[in-house]
Order: sequence, then structure tokens, then C-alpha cells
Amino acid sequence: MASDRPDLSLLAYDLKASGVVRNALRLAAAASAAGLRTELWVARNHGPLRDEVPAGIEVRHSGRSGRAAVLEGADLAGSLWALASYLRGRRPAIALSAGNHMSLAANIAYRLAGAPRGVSLWARASNATLATPMAAYLGRPLPRFARGIVNAVNGLHYRGFERVIAVSRELGEALTGSLGVDSRRLSVIPNGVDVEAVQRLAAAPLDHPWFEAGEMPVIVSAGRLSRQKNFADLIRAVAKARRHTPARLLILGDGPASERRALEATARALGLQEHVRLAGFDANPYRFMARASLFATSSLWEGASNVVLEALAAGAPVAAYRCPTGIGEVLDPLASEPSVEPRDVDGLAAAILARLARPRDGKRLRDYAEGFQLARTLESYVNCFTAALEPAPAS
Repeated sequence: MASDRPDLSLLAYDLKASGVVRNALRLAAAASAAGLRTELWVARNHGPLRDEVPAGIEVRHSGRSGRAAVLEGADLAGSLWALASYLRGRRPAIALSAGNHMSLAANIAYRLAGAPRGVSLWARASNATLATPMAAYLGRPLPRFARGIVNAVNGLHYRGFERVIAVSRELGEALTGSLGVDSRRLSVIPNGVDVEAVQRLAAAPLDHPWFEAGEMPVIVSAGRLSRQKNFADLIRAVAKARRHTPARLLILGDGPASERRALEATARALGLQEHVRLAGFDANPYRFMARASLFATSSLWEGASNVVLEALAAGAPVAAYRCPTGIGEVLDPLASEPSVEPRDVDGLAAAILARLARPRDGKRLRDYAEGFQLARTLESYVNCFTAALEPAPAS
């Protein structure tokens, strides 16, 4: 066995600017700092976060380093043998799928590798179960029989994992209740936020005309331009809210050109072309959040929304769709940050107006975010890893 065999390998598709990748990099850094030999494996060694890989963490990949393919799933399928070869050759003690997008691929590759002895396959469940996004794409709930079939198939994704870590209690309950994941193999470790880092970055200068003194309120949102993030509903909600109070909407995040064009068309159709901006990816979104009158999110599903925690840490009030999963767990204890059911555009508009009418109260929100300190989240993961790596007691 190679002396440099990793204790932990984190598996992801690429290094895009996403919550899954950011969390994978944070986990890698924490595990390495705790003395665990840690690696990353990616199908595509490309993305805006490539430069943020922690020092000393080796990135291994399928050999393809270009941009992600349009059909990510098909591209990932083409990397299965490369991942299987990696698992068989490097034999990490723990191979952790960093998010839902990798769970099935990791499971198949593990089987193709012959379930290498001494390799423990783990999954980080980062998003709602499959029935939720399918219903969102259809625009209506799945019929009961269809939901049962989808849940049964989705459950197979987790069948081969020795441990599954859910990022919210609600998601953990869905995994055990709907997908049949054995509760003895499940851990719940909520997402965390580095409040000090967010506040430090939030204090950076911001030169943007919308944030000058005397301008109308700015609503900020952030995330990948995608069906999941559902920014079209947010644009519609802002249009309705503007019937009662002036406001602008700034959306931070990249995505396919087709999605950008569709969102721009929605804004034009509502007469908001001068009041909605798709600002693209920004390495420091916190300076926008800290100066925003409101942070709003209209996601149709999540696992646990990192960006909501980051907005609170920046002192931004929040109005949100109460999508599965985890949004309620974060916002309910505050009582002041309204959330409504997904696709309720009128309700989201009312939530925006209600929150804009109240004091911003940024200090209280920042103090609340302290309860989700990233250091505690990372410590929980490292404790799971180290406990699993301890030699079994002699019989």
C-alpha cells in the first residue's frame, strides 16, 4: 500500500463557483489542518474556484481540464472509469461525494472499481431529494405513484454508502422517511458560515451607482442562473412590489447564456429593464449584501441555503421562498424574516414589502448568524472522519 494513501478524498464534478464546491474546499482545508492526508478528485479541473484550492491539497482529475460540458451528467458518465481507476489506485480510506450531483457517479465508480478493500464510500446529501426538483420542473406535485417510483430510484443512489451526511434536519428526515436510508448510517451536520470572514469582506469598498446615497432600495440575490434558483419568480415578485414602493433588483451569479437571455426577457416584458441587473459572478458578493435593503431568494429547492446564512452574516434582511429543505430551520427562529411557499409570487412580493417596511436591524441578524459558525460545522465533519479512521478495538 502506498505510504501517501489519502485518509480522505473529496469527489466533485468541477470547481465551479457553487456552494457544494466551496464547502468541499473548506472541508479539505479543515481535514488537512487536522492532520488527515486529503485530496480532491474532479472530473473537470476547471472553474472560478480553482485558484481557491487550499495550499497543500492535491487535485487529481480524469485528465480533462477544460470547461464543463453542456450536458454535465453525460460528461460525468464519461469519467466513471477514470474515477474507478482513481479509487482502485489511490484507495482513499474515506471517499466523500461532495454533493448530490456526484452521489450516483461515485456509487457506480466504486462498483466498477470492485468495491476496493479499505475504501469507505460516503455521501454528503447537499440538496433536496429527487422528487422535489422533478415536481419543480413539471410545475406541479408528482402523483403519489410517480413520487413513490422516483423515491425508490433515488434511494438506490445512497444504497452503497457507508455513511450519508445531510446538511439539514429536514433533509435528513426526507432521506430516512422517503428514501429508506438507514438512520444508523445517517448524520446531520448543518451548513455553517464564517461570520468574521463575511463581515471583513463586506466592509470592502463598493463603487456602484445603485448604492449611492439617496438611491431607491436595492434587493440583492445571488446564485447560479438556473431553474433551481428560479430568478424569474423573483423578478415577477419585485415587479409586483414596485407597484407599492420603488426598488431595484441586482442578481449576482453566472449561468448559461440561454438562462440569462430568458431572465432579461422577463425583465423587459415587465418594464424592468432599467431596474433589474444580472451582474454576473462576483468574488465578493458580501459587500453587496451588506449594503442591500434586502436579500431575497426564490429557489424551488435547496439542501440548506449557504447564501441565506451568508446574507444574514452580512447583516442583510431576508425574504425567501420556503423551499425544501432547510430554509425554515434557519429563518423560523428569527420570526422577523418572512418566507412563503414556492411559486407564490404574490406572497413573495408581500414578504418583500413587509420586510422593507421594518428596520433593517443588521446587528441582530449578524449576531444570529454567529449560531451557525463554520468552525463548528467543520469540527463536526472532522470528528466524523477521525472517528471512522480510528482502528477497530481488538476483539
